[in-house]
Amino acid sequence: MLGSDTYDPRRANLEAGLAAIERAAGDDADLVVFGEMFLTGYRTDEWLHRWASSIEPPGPEIDALTLAAERHGVHIIMGLATFGPTVPGDIYNSAIFIGPRGIVGTYRKTHVAAFPTLDQGLAMERCFYSPGNDLPVFDSDIGRVGIQICYDLSFPEVSRVQTLKGADFLVNISASAGTEAGEEYWDHFAFTRATENAVWFVNCSVVGSQRGDRLFGGSRVIAPNGSTVAKAKIDAEDWLVVDIDLDAVRTERAMSHILSTRNPAMYGVLTEAVAW
Repeated sequence: MLGSDTYDPRRANLEAGLAAIERAAGDDADLVVFGEMFLTGYRTDEWLHRWASSIEPPGPEIDALTLAAERHGVHIIMGLATFGPTVPGDIYNSAIFIGPRGIVGTYRKTHVAAFPTLDQGLAMERCFYSPGNDLPVFDSDIGRVGIQICYDLSFPEVSRVQTLKGADFLVNISASAGTEAGEEYWDHFAFTRATENAVWFVNCSVVGSQRGDRLFGGSRVIAPNGSTVAKAKIDAEDWLVVDIDLDAVRTERAMSHILSTRNPAMYGVLTEAVAW
């Protein structure tokens, strides 16, 4: 559901999320992942200032998710719009990470889309969100998790930094949009991010039409060796329960030496300012 001037979408989206969490717990899931802006609605756009959520202190919808995580003994990653903790009116495209013992942390999308597209007009996120400025890795009872959001996928530095910070697996929540070219984009980039870091790469995307945008879904789980362990349907809601063996990361890296053969002394230009 999307928000409007008078409609708060969070109640309906939260109800759907809580039902999914209960179902996932029944399937013995340890982690339940929802897509980009699931709680607030991806194309709520100009009304985000009304329906963004507070994390510090937590709003009632965050409290409800925290109680659900505790009740069912699961971890939750869910996309939502959040207010910044200090500057009034500052809004972020965020992913909250909650475990049975409470909030683990919040990631703010660092690469906010703002570009024309040939098939869907304009990516207008920068009109509504401020970019985050940190690439954290969160320690949790299910491992060290690097969280990223949609367009972050296009920047190899994001996954590499999170990998070098010790992430056991990466989770990208998205609102994957476009035509068949967009579908191929995710096929190739998710594979690449997994293999170039020898890490599990989990992508969960919302699906459906929002204000004319085709959000095609196609969530997937890619193993450290690049094999697609599971992939959701295109243009239809789907349900995936996937086992992730974290030892596969260690095995793949011991075989490929993808990280130990790096030569960081040659890569200094990556962090130098460039005159455009």
